[in-house]
Amino acid sequence: MPRLIARALLALSLVLGLTGAAFAHPAPYPHYHPRPRPRPRPPVVIVQPPPPVHRTVVVQRPAPVVERVRVVEREPEPEPMRQRLGIGVRVSGIAVSGEKIGLSDGENSTMGGIGLQFRSRFSGQLGIELSADILKGGKDSFDQRTIPIIGALTYHFLPSSRIQPYLLAGAGVQFTRLSYLDGRYTYNMTEIAGQLGAGLEVWLGKRVSLQADVRGQTIFKNVDTHAEIRTDCLRQVGELTGFCDGIHAADPNDKMNVGLQFQLGANIYF
Repeated sequence: MPRLIARALLALSLVLGLTGAAFAHPAPYPHYHPRPRPRPRPPVVIVQPPPPVHRTVVVQRPAPVVERVRVVEREPEPEPMRQRLGIGVRVSGIAVSGEKIGLSDGENSTMGGIGLQFRSRFSGQLGIELSADILKGGKDSFDQRTIPIIGALTYHFLPSSRIQPYLLAGAGVQFTRLSYLDGRYTYNMTEIAGQLGAGLEVWLGKRVSLQADVRGQTIFKNVDTHAEIRTDCLRQVGELTGFCDGIHAADPNDKMNVGLQFQLGANIYF
């Protein structure tokens, strides 16, 4: 216990000694109290963006590519034959059924011949044809000659093409001469003929064409009576009365024949 008191007194004397030293030497600035200085704030700078710069950009297109194309000139297609006249020649073959007046089994035998035709167009498709032929045929001592003169209307498909199919319809008259017994008896008759057909016209150039067609024929006979024919036969033949009597075997009501005709022709147009 006494030690504790002694230590406390020693501590107290030290404290009092330090305090007296402080009062013996006061501070040089008794009223100065240090304070922390505030740091200055950094200045605020407002920066305006620079004005936009307008630039003109020129874009050049690449030069066009020039391609060289070789053009092969073709011969122009023939124009429709409008209001042009064509003249042509043709060969024909015809077979007709039936008989004429019944004096020979050679009547209406197969005949052939040549002809002349004129063709023209109203328009690109419609046209007209006028024709005349000489057709001959015969058998044994019999000969038959027919001259048909026919007018027909034609209708052409594909009028601007080189190959033109066509249809036709026509009618006309034909003059027929029948010769029996090597010419000792002849009989002349006039007939009315009508025809329907189809064909093909091929152009070889602007003015020249070839044609081929087939035509169905209907022929109406204009014949005298049996008595008139027999009387005429007896007048020409005389003593060969048996030949003239053959007329009675003919059918008096047979006034029509039918046939089929084939033609091949060439035309030039002006």
